[in-house]
Amino acid sequence: CNRHPRGILLLSILCSVVANIRPCSTLLSLHLSFYIALSSAVHCYVGGCAHTLPTLRFAASTMAAPTEKPEKFTQTGYRRPLHWVLKIGSLDKSLHFFEKVFGMKVHRHEEFASGCEATCNGPYGGAWSKTMIGYGTEDCHFALELTYNYGISEYKRGNDMRYIALRSSALIADPVALGYAVSTDAETSNQIVTGPDGYKIMLVDTHPGDVSEAFAYVSIHVARLEKALWFHTEVLGATREDGRGLQKDPQDVTNQPNGRAFIALHPSTTCIELVELPANTCLDHAEASGRFATETEDGAPSYIASAVIQSAAGAVVHGPLKLQPHNEEVVIVHDVDGYEYCFVDARGFTTCVNVANKAGGTSVDWPFRNALLQASLSPQNAKLHVAKVLARQYDAGAVDASIQGALTAPLLVFSQSSCKYCAQTKQVLSSLAASYEVIELDTIPDGNAWRVQLHALTSCSSVPQVFIGGKFVGGFSDGVERLHKTGELAALLSAAGVQPVAL
Repeated sequence: CNRHPRGILLLSILCSVVANIRPCSTLLSLHLSFYIALSSAVHCYVGGCAHTLPTLRFAASTMAAPTEKPEKFTQTGYRRPLHWVLKIGSLDKSLHFFEKVFGMKVHRHEEFASGCEATCNGPYGGAWSKTMIGYGTEDCHFALELTYNYGISEYKRGNDMRYIALRSSALIADPVALGYAVSTDAETSNQIVTGPDGYKIMLVDTHPGDVSEAFAYVSIHVARLEKALWFHTEVLGATREDGRGLQKDPQDVTNQPNGRAFIALHPSTTCIELVELPANTCLDHAEASGRFATETEDGAPSYIASAVIQSAAGAVVHGPLKLQPHNEEVVIVHDVDGYEYCFVDARGFTTCVNVANKAGGTSVDWPFRNALLQASLSPQNAKLHVAKVLARQYDAGAVDASIQGALTAPLLVFSQSSCKYCAQTKQVLSSLAASYEVIELDTIPDGNAWRVQLHALTSCSSVPQVFIGGKFVGGFSDGVERLHKTGELAALLSAAGVQPVAL
């Protein structure tokens, strides 16, 4: 196939026919070396029941960048469900579960020094990682985002998420033999496999929609079904898709149980099942609550935010804003039940997906993670130890020279885009009409090395770090805020020549 590109196209189409999978444009554009293992049947026993599973596997040696689809960047109303976020207590245990039981693969893996500005990792400010897993390619298929916060081994689960419905053809091994619990759902008689963090995967034998998509739907509880349906359809623009349930005849809408409904942000894609809780039962998101992400056209995060605000229901939690380090535009909104929905522009999300094409973009550096975990658990100055691990090898002299060069600015703020205290520092300086420069340490290549070397200079490991006239004056509460309250800040800014407004 490497010598005959046309063979790649023909073999991809052949595979699609055999497995009843629609060819993805990205798959056809990849330069792949792969093998196909086809068998008439594979018997996997789950809870004593045998399932006949067709097998189709691809092994990629090299992968080119996903093919861009510029039309979706500007296509009005464009929507594609991307992933559901799971907070996990152990990445290695989670990967074992999803890879060994369901045959998923890692799409991309990223490490972050501190919390996300849009709370992608939850309300935590420390180091964390993101691992995207699933089937096919991330620019064509739904995925799971495994979010790990260093130093947190478990999360209290509420009654919000019921399970993720996965086509039973995705099962590749006996979960019981691998040590995972399997139960039978009383309503549907479908098998449910429980993972290491308590998340449940329901195996769906028959489900309509795009048969090339293994993820059928995410099932969640709501307080009032009528109110939830109104918000999703009228405010978020979803469509109701009854007939996508688990009844024996998928097209028999009359067989749909009461108190539940399916909604989709795009027809025939991974959807959401809304199930009303019994009366007098409170919905509890606890600590493990997830997030549903959807791809949109340019500018959509802004008008989605406006629609949520105008509805006087739900809330805009973050944004619209540009997230670093990939500069994607996102808005995070709460629905009427407090579930989080992330809408991200397709142009920016393409940049996120391209991480997979960089060196190490799909691999997990376990020794590095172990070092980072130990640093995050350090009883003294954990932030500094984390920065040292994340900085890896660097030229301290070159970094010091860069810092000294930056300090020639009369008013300089070393900041981080996700830090609320950095934002408050900038607000105070802006309120005084002070002219200042900002270096966002999470957006520059050696940002963690800068943090380590700044600590050597200031004995401070946190941000912001504010310099006036080349002199370190502190952070926010111990620096800018304190000086502003005492009236000293205006004098310092004036002496530095940044001309604040007279008080």
